Amino acid sequence: MVKSKAEKMQDVTRFNIAIVGLGPKGFYAFERLLAQLKAREIQEPVAIHLFNQNQFFAAGNVYRSDQAPYLLMNYANKNINCWTDELPTAILADRSDFVSWLQNKTEEPNEALEEDFASRATVGSYLMEGFDRLCKNLPEYIKLVKHVATVNNIGKQGDKFKLFTQGKEADEFPAFDKILLTTGHFGCGAGFLEGNQTSRFIDFVYPTHLALGHIEAGAKVAVKGFGLTCIDAILALTEGRGGQFDLSESGKMIYNTSGKEPHKIYPYSRTGLPMMPRTGGAADKSPLYFLTEDRIASLKRSKPVSFEKTLLPLIIKECTFSYYRVLFREYRWRLLFLEKYDGIREQIEVFHKYHPEVERFNWETLLDPFANQSTLTHAEVSDYIEKLLLEAEKGPEESPLNAAFGTWRRISQGFNEIYSFGGLDAASHKFFDRNYFGLFNRIAYGPPVKNMKKMLALAEAGIVDFGFVRGSTFEFDESSGAYGLLKGENLKEQALDYLINARIPRNNESETPSPLYRSILENGIGRKFLNSSGGTYTPGCMDMDARGRMIAKDGKVQEGIALYGTPTEGLTLDNDTLSRKRNNLASQWAEEVAIAIELREPVNQ
Repeated sequence: MVKSKAEKMQDVTRFNIAIVGLGPKGFYAFERLLAQLKAREIQEPVAIHLFNQNQFFAAGNVYRSDQAPYLLMNYANKNINCWTDELPTAILADRSDFVSWLQNKTEEPNEALEEDFASRATVGSYLMEGFDRLCKNLPEYIKLVKHVATVNNIGKQGDKFKLFTQGKEADEFPAFDKILLTTGHFGCGAGFLEGNQTSRFIDFVYPTHLALGHIEAGAKVAVKGFGLTCIDAILALTEGRGGQFDLSESGKMIYNTSGKEPHKIYPYSRTGLPMMPRTGGAADKSPLYFLTEDRIASLKRSKPVSFEKTLLPLIIKECTFSYYRVLFREYRWRLLFLEKYDGIREQIEVFHKYHPEVERFNWETLLDPFANQSTLTHAEVSDYIEKLLLEAEKGPEESPLNAAFGTWRRISQGFNEIYSFGGLDAASHKFFDRNYFGLFNRIAYGPPVKNMKKMLALAEAGIVDFGFVRGSTFEFDESSGAYGLLKGENLKEQALDYLINARIPRNNESETPSPLYRSILENGIGRKFLNSSGGTYTPGCMDMDARGRMIAKDGKVQEGIALYGTPTEGLTLDNDTLSRKRNNLASQWAEEVAIAIELREPVNQ
């Protein structure tokens, strides 16, 4: 589409803003921008361009509303709210949290809804409805343009920036004064599909109905990764094909096949360990005793911090205290916090002297109860899942193991304050990213209990086989008519028809799979962050300042481009896709954009 001269003139006179990637984070930034513009009573003509890969604006790929209902959230409904209490207030008066919104839709009581786990599609509908209401209540001076397109290149034009998308004319979009990149996992190389998959290697499982629909009944399938995405893929191949989960008379979940499932599904991963499942019950609000606010503040003043020497010992102490606090109570003892840790250790020793039969807390065993085994059997994994389910249903106030696992959720925010913007020395940064990031996710942010019970039911039905879950590798080998072989120890191997990659890509130090971010690097608009404290480490994210503004190849701050959400991971930690508080760079960005518009010289039209 070629623009008229009048349209091009309008583009020049307006203040042009782009938000690239309209999942929840893009939606939150858009909402804050509107609130700032309204509060400041700005009358200058403003155009806001929103770019999203598909029509699911505000939901993005993760929460798109056309997903199957069995793809569940991994935290309870009561934690979800797309609105904020920040000032300035949103431009809408009605700002219902997710539970209130659900109650209006279902008429179920709040108590029943709060601790339940909704489908991701339902959350997507909630987000999209909020977004649509914003779009219908825009101030008159704001022009909103929604683009269903994938931005794959950014160029500099004076002090402004040009965006390019595949198949579009170069002048179709104006030069932008401000750009916010909220590209989510797509910017890390996640290949969200818009058409049906046909390959035997499925590199990305979402959306599942497009990615996995071609896998025929009776196939043998390997799934690389044993986390939330693996569970989604397995459910899509079973429940998604008409299989049903029912409860037996004893209350145990059983699976009734439809005949459309694969013959066998073989999950495998580096550790082979399942995630700790979660209920939607009350969160553990116990105080932290070692990583207190004062200790966090002190460590922030002494950056860079060593993870192994300084932080890990404190984390272990917190987990130990959490474990024994609950265990002592179970035996009608009381664990006292003492400033000197030796005093706590003495209490623990006295307890075990009286109760030698009780399992001691062991950090290594907590992380991997099979640490001395290079492989695991199907029965061992099934039994371990049963144990985790039992502990999950007890809750953190009744289960010592659950309390220890959940400690990371209480530590995480303070740890993030230290970690962010190169707060760890380079060696520690690398060690944490490679060894502890995934581990803490496994023990603290697992699936709903309901979904883990489904995995166990599928294992007992003979569809899911854990026999290759640890110590296995996949080799392409079509000589036997199969796609490849899953090889375990002791010459154990299994011919396979399909391989599914069920790992979510993260920023990578050696690769930049996204064309958009490659163009940013090639054009010198940005550079990768380098942690040079006591060594060197590149986590793979783009470099930015503490306000989220991109730093160019020459070291100068790009006033016109900022980052928020997943693209910042490596400089920030754990950008919960639905959180409005975690690493909230959106509010500051919106305020700075509004100020820039206020300071702009009025343009005569």
